[in-house]
Amino acid sequence: MMVLRHLLQLKATPRTGWLDRGVPSAEAESVADHVLMTALIGWLTADASLDRDRVLKLALVHDLAEAITGDPPPYARQDVPPADDVEAVHDFFSRRHIRTEQDKAAKSKEEAAAMATLRAMMPDDAGDEIAALWREYEAQETPEARFVKDVDRFEAFLQSREYARSHPSLPLSGFTQMAEHELESPQLIALRDAILADDPGDADK
Repeated sequence: MMVLRHLLQLKATPRTGWLDRGVPSAEAESVADHVLMTALIGWLTADASLDRDRVLKLALVHDLAEAITGDPPPYARQDVPPADDVEAVHDFFSRRHIRTEQDKAAKSKEEAAAMATLRAMMPDDAGDEIAALWREYEAQETPEARFVKDVDRFEAFLQSREYARSHPSLPLSGFTQMAEHELESPQLIALRDAILADDPGDADK
């Protein structure tokens, strides 16, 4: 199926935020890496109030559009300081960046078009389910979709801690700030707190 060739791009698409913060390209997590870990974390941490099978499926489809769109960052490329201004780059990426409403709308439109392209290549039964799950995740109107979004954040926090072990000088503290202020699921908050208690790391940078 032609769609599989597109989906293979998820394995070859590095997560932009890591590259921009100086993680070596050979070590940078791909979108596929992120999707796998999000699915596994969601599967392992979903409580009895959630449909675990639905959590797993939502996690698997949540970034499928990036097979076509790539991984656009939540900041404008022109706002990133020049690479030779090390202090400014560090300060810029030590902050948590939030997309503007205009950027959110543009990203949503682009990803919806990408999903329509992918859906057209899929068998009808699986394609209908995958497209519906992706829309459910984007709408954030079900407990499972909101939980997977939380797991998406938690996975980025967890990965940032791993990179900080190998590259302590990199500006990764924005992911800790995100985890401290944006996680909502009690089980993920408990895991976050345990991780920070065991190794405060960049929490105070």
